This record gives sequence, structure tokens and C-alpha cells, in this order.
Amino acid sequence: MSLELVNTLASLATFLVIAATGVAALVQLRHLRSSNQITALNELIGVQHSAEYKAARHFVHSELPDRLEESTFRHELVAFMNKERVRAETEVQISHIMAVGDFYENMGLLTKRCFIDRDSVLDLWAYMVRVEWARLEPAIRRFRVAGGDSLYENFEYLVVLAHRWKATHPNGAFPAGLPRLELKEDRWAEADCEHASALSTP
Repeated sequence: MSLELVNTLASLATFLVIAATGVAALVQLRHLRSSNQITALNELIGVQHSAEYKAARHFVHSELPDRLEESTFRHELVAFMNKERVRAETEVQISHIMAVGDFYENMGLLTKRCFIDRDSVLDLWAYMVRVEWARLEPAIRRFRVAGGDSLYENFEYLVVLAHRWKATHPNGAFPAGLPRLELKEDRWAEADCEHASALSTP
């Protein structure tokens, strides 16, 4: 075997080792990224199921609409961002607003920076992102009077994505071509209609 052939085979073997190492590294990075995304998604889900978040969301949905009707409360939203003194009750309620807003702000940042997969986030949260923004938008508008438009911009980014997702997935994201399950007949349909009719009767 000639020296030239030996050198060629050695170079080829070296190339194959380097190529295999590169492929293994890419596979490892892909698994690591998937693992990190799963961890991030689990963290978000964990926050969403925490007692603190549930209490904050309850306020946003059950009490905030009425509070926003009060001019004093609306004024205090701006005052708080200007680091002015507000009532203790209002401060607690603002902390609830910010808990929900911060949750989606963090989600938006993770999505924007590709730490978590955008489609996975939208598949899970596109509806709730739009719902929560609609609830919080009057407060966010007043926060921005003092804090500027960068406040909750990642939440806003997520809302834009969620609206686009809804436009391209009007009936959800069930895989095309896969047959849907046929739901069983509703045995309470007639009773529910009678109940609804009774409720609407003055």
C-alpha cells in the first residue's frame, strides 16, 4: 500500500470522525433545546396553576371591570407608575393586575427570543392571551402614560401573534385529514333547553 493511499485513508477516517462528532453534537443540542423548552413550558404551566396567580386572575376577571369604572382607581393606576402614594387596597389590586400581565410578558419574551417554540405557545395559550389582554388593556394603557410604550411590549407582541394564529386557525389546530371523534348524543339537551327558556321568561 502506497504512502499516498495511507495518507488519503487517514484523512478520510479523520473526516468521518469529525463528521460523526458534529452530528452527535447537533443531536445532543437538539435534545438539550427540547428539554429546555419542556422545562420552560412546565414552569409557565406551574405559575398558571399557583394559588397566587389564580387569585390575581380572579380579581382581573371578577372585580377589575367594576374598579375601572371608578375615576379614583383609574387615576391611581397612573399615580402608582409615577411612584406616587396610592391607597393600600389599590396597591394590592395593582399587584394582581401586574401578576397576570407579568406572566404573559415573560411568556412573550421567551417566545420572542426562541427559548420556547412559538407554535406550542400559541396552540396552548392563543385564546387566553387575547382574553387577558382585553381585560388588562385599560390598565396597561394607563401604566404606559407613565412608563411608556415599552411596558408590556412582549405581552403585546404575543397578542399580535395570537390574533394571527386565530386568523389562520379559525377552527383550532386539529391536524388536517385526521377524522374527528363523533360526540355522543346529549341526553340533557331537552332539559337544558327547558331550563334556558325558564331563565329567559320574566
